[in-house]
Amino acid sequence: MEEIECSQSRNFLGLSDAYSSKASSYFHLLPVPYDGTSSYVPGSRLGPRAIIEASHQIELYDHELDLVAAQVGIATHDDVAILVGDPEKMVARVEQEVRRIVAAGGFPVVIGGEHTVALGSIRAFDASNYMVVSFDAHADLRNTYQESPFSHACFLRRAFEKTRCCLFGMRSISDDEADFARQNRVRIFGALDLIGDGTDAVDLDFIPEEIYLSIDLDVLDPSLMPSTGTPEPGGLGWYDLLKLLERVIGGRRVLGFDVVELCPQPNNRAPDFIAARLVYKLMGLIVKFSKNREVDTIIHGKEEKQES
Repeated sequence: MEEIECSQSRNFLGLSDAYSSKASSYFHLLPVPYDGTSSYVPGSRLGPRAIIEASHQIELYDHELDLVAAQVGIATHDDVAILVGDPEKMVARVEQEVRRIVAAGGFPVVIGGEHTVALGSIRAFDASNYMVVSFDAHADLRNTYQESPFSHACFLRRAFEKTRCCLFGMRSISDDEADFARQNRVRIFGALDLIGDGTDAVDLDFIPEEIYLSIDLDVLDPSLMPSTGTPEPGGLGWYDLLKLLERVIGGRRVLGFDVVELCPQPNNRAPDFIAARLVYKLMGLIVKFSKNREVDTIIHGKEEKQES
C-alpha cells in the first residue's frame, strides 16, 4: 500500500503538495465559516478551522476499510468569503464556488458553518434525478424561520425546491413540517428507528443511483457530539451512522457531500476530531463502496506511475 508523506501545511490532513494539489486531487474541500442565521448557540463559523486542525491527528490508513483514501488526493481550498447579513447571497456564493470545482472535474466536500451553506452546494448540480440524503436531528422543513427563508431551519425545505430529499436521524419536527413532509412524500426516519439493528433493517430501495449527502453533526447523540448549535438528545451512535452511510453509499454515485454545524468548544476538542474523522471516513466509504468509478482510474494511475 502506498505510503504518503505529510507536511506541516494547514490543509486537511496536513498532506504534502503531491497529494493536495488542486490540479490532481479528486476530493476538493471547501471551508465555509458562516453562521449568520444561528438561532441558539453561535460559533459554527469556527467549525471549518477546527476540523482542519484536528485532521492533522488522523492516521491516513483506515484499518476498517483497509485503504488510504488520501491517495486519490485531497485539495483544501481557501475559505469562502463571508457575506454578513445576507444568507441568500451567501448561498449563491457557495454555489458559485462548488460549480467551479465540479466544472474542473473535482468532487466537492463542503465543511461548515451552519446548515444553510449546504444549500449552495446542492444547487450547484444540474443532474435531474438525484436525491439529497440528509442526516440531521431536525427536520429543517420550515418555509421561513425568524423571518428568513434561508435560515438553517429551512435548509431541507429549500433543497426540496431543487430536487427530491429524504432525512435520517430526526428527533425534532414541528407540526407544520410534519404536514409538509406527509403531503410531499418526504421520507423521514427517526433516530429511534435507526439505532442498533435498525440501521440494517431500514429499506433504502427508494433512494436513486445518484445522491448528494448532507451531514449535520447533531445527527449524532450529544453525549458523543455536544459541540453543535442545537443539540438534541437520543441521537445516533458513531457506528450506527457509519453503517447507515455505508448502506446509502454502496452501489450509488455520490455527487458531493457536506459536514456542517460543528460549534467548537475550547475545553473539549474531541468533537472536532470526531468531525474530522467523519469527513475522512466519508471519503473512504466513497472510494471503496460508491459507483464513483473515476477514483479507480486515479488509484490505478498512481500505482502504474509508482511501478514504472
